[in-house]
Formats: sequence, C-alpha cells, structure tokens
Amino acid sequence: MTSLDQHGVVIRRSELTFTEEDGCRVSRPVGPHVDARFVSVDIVRIPRGASWKPEVYRQEETTAIVFEGTGSAQVGDGTSPMTKGSTAYAPTGRQLTFTAESDELTVYFWRAVLPEGSPRGSDPKLFNTVYDTSKGIHKFAGTGEIAPVDNERRAYMNFPHWPGNGCAYLCINSGMGAPGNTFNIHAHPGAEDALFALEGSGQFFLGDRWLDMEPGDGVFARAGALHGTRNPDRPGAPELFVSVGGPVPYDRDLYRAAGLSPELV
Repeated sequence: MTSLDQHGVVIRRSELTFTEEDGCRVSRPVGPHVDARFVSVDIVRIPRGASWKPEVYRQEETTAIVFEGTGSAQVGDGTSPMTKGSTAYAPTGRQLTFTAESDELTVYFWRAVLPEGSPRGSDPKLFNTVYDTSKGIHKFAGTGEIAPVDNERRAYMNFPHWPGNGCAYLCINSGMGAPGNTFNIHAHPGAEDALFALEGSGQFFLGDRWLDMEPGDGVFARAGALHGTRNPDRPGAPELFVSVGGPVPYDRDLYRAAGLSPELV
C-alpha cells in the first residue's frame, strides 16, 4: 500500500498480504493501522466448500460485495445465491455467513460499529447487486470542491444498499462509467470512503492526482479528502468501469443530489 499523506492510502491487489484464518485467507488493507476512524475492510478468499462466519461481524454493521466466484450468503435467517457483483447487508445483531461453491470465492467486507443510540432500518434489504439501477444518481457535478468541465460526460451511481431500503450506516454505492465518463471529484467532510474497482480498468482520483486502477485495486480516502472516478476515453477502454464502496457514515448530500430522501426507513 502507498500512503498519500493526509489524503489516504492507495491499495494494490497485487501487493496485498494474506493470513490464514478459520480455513480462509484474509487481508485487511483498511483499519486502525492506516488511521481509519470509522470503517475497516476485510478481503477474504474462501476455498471451495468452506465458509466465512466471523462472530465479531454480529457486533457490527457489515456490507459485502463478491469480486470473484460463486457461492451463497446468509444473513440471519435469509439466504441468497452469490455471484460477481452480488451484495449483502448484515445489520448489527445478525450473523453473516458466506460459503464458496466455486474453486474460490473472493469477497470484500466493509465493517463499522454502529454508533450507540443510532436508529436502525425497520425491514432492511439484505441482498442485492451493484447493477441494481432502481435508485441512484446521474450527472453528479460534485459538491463544489472542483468545478466540473463543461463538456464532461457524467458517470452514474447506483444505490444497492442505502437509507431508503433500510441500511443504517454502511451504505453501498456503485459507480458505473462508460468510456469518457467521470464521477466528479468531491469530498465527504465527515466521512471516510473505502473505494475499490470491481470491473474494468479505469482511474480513481485521490487528494491531488489520478491513479490507474485494475479490478481489486482501491483507495482509502480520509474524511475531507478529494476523490472521484473516471473511465478515460482511450484505446482499450472497457465498456464499463465499475467502482464500489461508499462513505462511512453515509453522506446525506449524495441522496439529496439524486432527489431522494436521506432518511432511514
């Protein structure tokens, strides 16, 4: 990993180190060791036929995205098949379990402790996909930190897990960019953002520069750090560059910009 001083950390999949835990291989690129205050990220490789079921997740809010492989996920009494791009949300108090059916299932887990006294969703959506377009934001022009280019083509962002479907704290956003599309540079003054490339090659902005990203690469943006994504219009550009993550705590301004209520239901 590469530190960009006060801005955050660049995470390269090729540089991750894994340890054996409960029959799985685990890497933790985001957490207190990089001065993350709100969010941690576990990257877990689950062998075929094995399960990942840490008891500590029950005490936290957890969201998960499948990066590779097939399998199933269970949240409390609910279950769902899992493939690349599938998501799961485990509210505090519910056990989360992932089981691999393919040769190996690779899952990225976002973890956070729900602040004491925080409201909880009445009937949260437990399973979804990053490709769910039912709620999202289009033509996002940032929040004023850097003025958008007049002719810049806007990427769009889906909201697989957000306050409108019961996600109390650790929401998942998924940015979708065709060649030439940008999700404009912005910041979350009171929230950290752990953001990873899921599909296609593209670029993330962090602090003061654009960085090339491959699937599995990511950045940890500290609170207030400028960040954004784009799929440069260049030879070999993928049809779609997909980024996943989300500010923790969630940023109400993102939902207001989409014309949606940020209130938890």
